[in-house]
Amino acid sequence: MSHVTWDASVGAFRVSGFDEANAVLRAPGWSSDPANSPLVPSDAVGNPASIMLFTDPPTHTRLRRLVAPAFSARAVEAFRGRVAAIVDSCLDQLDDAPGPVDLLADFAYLVPLAVIAELLDVGVEGAEVFLEQTPDLVRLLEVDPTADDVTAAMTAGIEVTMFLTPVLAARKGGDGTDFISQLLRTGLSVDEVMSTCVLLLAAGHETTANLIASGGLALMRHPDQLPALRQNPARAVDELVRLEGPVRVIGRTAVADHEVGGTHVSPGQAVLVELDRVGRDERRWPDAHRLDLTREGPGGLGFGTGIHFCLGAALARLEAEEALTRFFGRHPRARPLDPEPRWRDSATFHALDELPVAL
Repeated sequence: MSHVTWDASVGAFRVSGFDEANAVLRAPGWSSDPANSPLVPSDAVGNPASIMLFTDPPTHTRLRRLVAPAFSARAVEAFRGRVAAIVDSCLDQLDDAPGPVDLLADFAYLVPLAVIAELLDVGVEGAEVFLEQTPDLVRLLEVDPTADDVTAAMTAGIEVTMFLTPVLAARKGGDGTDFISQLLRTGLSVDEVMSTCVLLLAAGHETTANLIASGGLALMRHPDQLPALRQNPARAVDELVRLEGPVRVIGRTAVADHEVGGTHVSPGQAVLVELDRVGRDERRWPDAHRLDLTREGPGGLGFGTGIHFCLGAALARLEAEEALTRFFGRHPRARPLDPEPRWRDSATFHALDELPVAL
């Protein structure tokens, strides 16, 4: 079976094997810039040029170097107490709900939203703007965006930018400890700080919410795994990211000749790295389709790898650990009300539409 195939309907190679995907994501000679991708309509390339996810070296190298310290494992771990308090507060609201709850909208969505609002120190008003705009903003990350995706994402980006502009202006030159104030002191331009905040919302809110909800569903379907979650939350979350990770596909465009899994990829051709299938590669994980929260051994690519390894991975892991251990600590017998909940129609994201549960 070939782990690199040509998909004529999309006009791109699909990569489904771990070794092949790892090679694409780690090697030089690949571009993340939508302007280079044959899959992205030319009118979609007007996204802010300084969004790190869509840049290549040397721009990417400079942006990442300046932003990375704020997302280090040590910086994030210092935030664990606040994340735990946010999770408990969201759980208290769940406990007060009169009937069934939607674990996605009423819990999974609110935890990362509150965490980001607190990181940026934007209060309730900011949280409301983010809650309203994130679902459209995340369409910025679709690997094969439609015209509607582009319009919706750009409109949402404008709304977020309008809200954040006076916030950035007020904090420039100050000595605040919030994330925005820290970034403004790094040497990033105001536009680059704005783009980083937009990226944090687009890539950090909805994806983490989807990991919490999809992971929660997997655990409700496999309650025998709950002791392993309690025993080693970090290992458990890594396994959930492998099988239930929120990102299905990462796109790259060749800017040099490549040989991937015995297949030649020419400059200008697009590759779609299928993370959901990569995480089920039997060559790397025995019994790869089985959820096993005690699984030790090699890691996966759920957060990417190489120069674009997810900057917020430590924060996403921390939020998922706290959310899932605390939720199931209170509600070990929670069950989905619908045996087959609805999934969102997206080639890029592994995401539920809703998750009604009985606590």
